[in-house]
Amino acid sequence: MLLPLLFARALAAPAGAVPAEVPPAETSPAAAAPAEEPPATGEARLPELVNRAPAVYPAGPLAEGRGATVPLLLTIDAEGRVVEARVIEAVGEGFDEAAATAARQFQFLPARTADGAAAPAQVQYNFVFTPTAVPVPRVKGVVTEAGVRSPLAGIEVQAVGPEGRRALAVTDDAGAFTFVDLAPGEWVVAATGAAFQPLTERITVTDDGVVELGLFLVRDARKDALEADFEVLVVAERAGSEVSERKLSAEEIKFLPGSGGDVVKAVQNLPGVARAPLGIGQLIIRGAAPEDSRAYLDGSPIPLVFHFAGLTTVVNNDLVEEVAYMPGNASVRYGRLLAGLVDIRTKATMPERSSGYVSVDVYQSTLFVEQIVSPRSFLSLSGRRSYIDAVLNPLLARSDLTVQAPRYYDAQLRYFHKTDAGTVYDTLFFLSDDRFRFVGGNGNGEEERVFASFGDRFQRLRFRRLAKLGGGWEEETTVGIGPERREFSFGEQSEAYEQRFNVSVREELGVGLSPERALGGRMGVDLLSGEDRIYFEEARLDEVEKAESFLFAPALYGELTWRTGPVTWIPGLRADALLYGTGYAGVGWDPRISARWTVGDNTVIKGASGKYSNLPGLRQVAPESDGTETLVFPWSWQNSLGIEQQLTGRLAADVTAFYNRLGDLIVGREDRLRFFTGPPPAGPFDTGAYANAGVGMVCGVESLLKYTGATGVGLLSMTFSHSQRQDRPDEEVELFAYDQPVVINALWSQKLARNWRLGGRVRYSSGNPYTPVVNSALDMTSREFVPIYGARSSDRLPAFTSVDVRVDKLYVFRKWQLETYLDVQNITFAQNPEVIGWTYDYRELDPVTSTPPLPVFGLKGSW
Repeated sequence: MLLPLLFARALAAPAGAVPAEVPPAETSPAAAAPAEEPPATGEARLPELVNRAPAVYPAGPLAEGRGATVPLLLTIDAEGRVVEARVIEAVGEGFDEAAATAARQFQFLPARTADGAAAPAQVQYNFVFTPTAVPVPRVKGVVTEAGVRSPLAGIEVQAVGPEGRRALAVTDDAGAFTFVDLAPGEWVVAATGAAFQPLTERITVTDDGVVELGLFLVRDARKDALEADFEVLVVAERAGSEVSERKLSAEEIKFLPGSGGDVVKAVQNLPGVARAPLGIGQLIIRGAAPEDSRAYLDGSPIPLVFHFAGLTTVVNNDLVEEVAYMPGNASVRYGRLLAGLVDIRTKATMPERSSGYVSVDVYQSTLFVEQIVSPRSFLSLSGRRSYIDAVLNPLLARSDLTVQAPRYYDAQLRYFHKTDAGTVYDTLFFLSDDRFRFVGGNGNGEEERVFASFGDRFQRLRFRRLAKLGGGWEEETTVGIGPERREFSFGEQSEAYEQRFNVSVREELGVGLSPERALGGRMGVDLLSGEDRIYFEEARLDEVEKAESFLFAPALYGELTWRTGPVTWIPGLRADALLYGTGYAGVGWDPRISARWTVGDNTVIKGASGKYSNLPGLRQVAPESDGTETLVFPWSWQNSLGIEQQLTGRLAADVTAFYNRLGDLIVGREDRLRFFTGPPPAGPFDTGAYANAGVGMVCGVESLLKYTGATGVGLLSMTFSHSQRQDRPDEEVELFAYDQPVVINALWSQKLARNWRLGGRVRYSSGNPYTPVVNSALDMTSREFVPIYGARSSDRLPAFTSVDVRVDKLYVFRKWQLETYLDVQNITFAQNPEVIGWTYDYRELDPVTSTPPLPVFGLKGSW
């Protein structure tokens, strides 16, 4: 309830005008008696002005010596801030705008009700422009956040001077504040904000000068709530087509133990993702192989998402606005997959300021610079390189060791421009190069020997255009072009590579729902084309497989979003085609539907069902590589049903059950040299021709319990699943190589005083199945033991357990800040068998176990 209007007349203080005498009837609030909060008197009290911001006097009237009076209606909130300044009767010539702008910076002691409670009020204020009476600003300043130099709006700045006199100002959007008519003498200026440590400065005010201040506030980890202004990790597609939507803020991701601050690695803690052996960074989603899921950058496919060993994402985190993780039932926008996907989405907004940083840890160094080049354009450059090889190689040259020496680097160059109409033009060039070698020396100082090597690299030029067409319609155009190559060599015995020159194009039109519009949707074209080449040479088998062909894979898709009361329906259809120059042609039709039913304010029931088709590879269909030209698209039919429940204001739960059927899976030729991403293949091998003979089933339940407190965040992620395959109709049904029935991740991260932070993670997962060796025989020709296998996937590795700990400390300086962290994984030194192995005669198990505790220390200097 607003208090009655107060009709008052006051003299404004226009900035920049010629100083003149102030009429004696008008007294500046800053120079008046102290503006203390009076005690409750049992009567209502109107607002009291405690700081007047000066106005910018219109140049023309000032030169002619003309004044004016602008009547304003000020709406003042219960904290004494002016939330609206409306001109009652326009004067013109720039006076109205100047008066309203200055009045919005006024600060009042709030109005009080009869019982002393603060209350909003409206006040009529006559803003008087008098060129012969212009109070002069005495203190000007800007408040910014220390370390990152971002201007801070809404910060209260109070000045206390001689005889306890007070003045109060609030910073504007640029972080600026002004005090006028301060009496000469010593003043104490204090700046306070809800999420910052208070700052006090002593100044001396004189009659013949202006004191200029730059105040740097340090963010207080204890006061700063965890809720960030934007979301970086979402589980769902933006338009709401997917079944699940789970969110982690940027603050939560940055400090999650075990993730190294990497936004995509944080996905591995969520439900539906199985643990990859040795933590190598694979995305094993809902009981499927890593190659059955996909990675995208802004909807454009990329060949991989992590560098070797899963240490970091191939794209710098500071380019990323959000990471969409969809474990299943993705919208028709996505195809050519059997399981889930990750879509890395870059920022589509201008940064607040130019910035940069340099970071160093035990694995890698990173440089990132983002420079604003115009009000609507910015340029960014980032690069990263590991240096494990640079440290190890000089040591290896003097030893007999044979070790793994990985090396990777990536770089990104981006130019972003947004027009006045809101159209975004975004050009990004990025590359990634990984090499993994077994190297060693001979102890005599000679050059290193390379026994085996594996490489994975790609380059991509991505252009993106986002435009608003009116009526709620939006257009998105994305083009990606560049080569990619994966290669392997084993001394002089074997060599293999797969490479493609990729061209991808996506053109999409869409319109979302709104309070007035109950029908929306999207439609688009998703084109993949290029040239494929494969080469596989294995000396011991005296055979070479090679093929090359152009690839043309167009797709059309469309879906409707239809809201009927509390239920939103999303039916859609996607059609994929594939043409190879070898003569192969195929097509797949994928109908899909999903729905979300909102029950009250805290509950959402969700469900989906749909078909997903994958594409056969060139090696599987080319006659030159003994391929089968009659293959059809492998497919999976995905079904899910779940519930999202907000249990309390800080505790939320999400439970989803899923059941997927897989058919026409391509099997055969398992004895060939091939790239694989999982456990080493074990016999007996399927040596038959490629065929669509495989079927499979995956089912399970995923749950996520999330607590977001004022200074801490906790996650409990649990997945219970079962994954099985049958390669040929006459074979037994067996567990899939990636089957992990139970996966549990429990994480906690807590802010402490003085910018410290402590976090921990506990992990548990079932071991992968493997095929046991029941006996062995000595081959007299090769003089090697040959294993005799039992039933396929009939045994399982022991369960995996691990405890990880992370400690962070932030040091804030005026113009830069230093972040430090120590992340220790497997602090309990658990000896977890990760990959199955045997002794030379296959008599005993000799598995590869998890790494010992490795303290990872990192530094990051930002400006």
